[in-house]
Amino acid sequence: MKTNNRFICSGIAGSLLALTLTLPTAALAWGDLGHQVVVEIALRHLNPTARSRVEQLLASDPDTLTAHDMVSSAVWADRFRDSSINGPKVNYHHTHEWHFVDLDRTHPSLPLACNNHQPLPAGALASEGPAHDCVVDKIEQFATELRASPASAGADAKTVNEERVALKFLIHLVGDLHQPLHAIDDHDRGGNEKRVRAAGLRANSLHHYWDTTLVEQLGSDPKFIAEMLDARITPAQLKTWQQGTPRMWAREAYEAARTYGYDALPTPDERGRYTLSAQYINQGTRVVALQLEAAGVRLALLLNQSLK
Repeated sequence: MKTNNRFICSGIAGSLLALTLTLPTAALAWGDLGHQVVVEIALRHLNPTARSRVEQLLASDPDTLTAHDMVSSAVWADRFRDSSINGPKVNYHHTHEWHFVDLDRTHPSLPLACNNHQPLPAGALASEGPAHDCVVDKIEQFATELRASPASAGADAKTVNEERVALKFLIHLVGDLHQPLHAIDDHDRGGNEKRVRAAGLRANSLHHYWDTTLVEQLGSDPKFIAEMLDARITPAQLKTWQQGTPRMWAREAYEAARTYGYDALPTPDERGRYTLSAQYINQGTRVVALQLEAAGVRLALLLNQSLK
């Protein structure tokens, strides 16, 4: 299969040159904080129709894994994945791979990473879809469900529930797609096997740094971070980020991961550990900030299109 070694990172690389951030200390993790920031930004770009439908669907949600507002629902897909509602680890095995796309660092191929974009079986719901689907395919499937079968007052309970589940997965997976290390693989389990450390920060895996540590540099309150980041979005960035498709966004996240996550790594020590410089941390934080901004704008875009 023919592959491309380089992808264009629309708007991200150029924006890095212009973006300067204050980096206060924080204590929350990406699993909650990063996803909540994405949703807080998205809320600022939702149209009234989409916002009303989101609130309506979530308010009637019988699920107890998270509270029934959009910001709380940002982490529902993680809670569901790790829950045992359907027996030990059933949900984990069924939905684990939906959260990332393993584009090979050296020979990135989106079709290869997404099992050649196999369509859902006829009549299958996206929530029942194959366990080996990638995050790109799941976003496309859930968005299609929302567009094709909007629930109404006369819809049956199964239709309404699937629309609600599709919404909650979309709220989360759009954020996952924009986390750079959810879009690349260097045969190291997405960076989980690379040990890194930096001055003043706790040592952990490279993946954890991009999942958690770099996000923590922005602050501890998702609403405050979202206000700060949303205020920085220029009209040109907004126009750029309101275009494209999940497949293009995946390639963009891959490029950010390859350039700023992997290529910028220093030479490891004799034990294979990487000591990251202040420049790496600051640059990585700027990339994370831009990805959070783009994710929020694009989540709002998908919901505005899907919940008309």
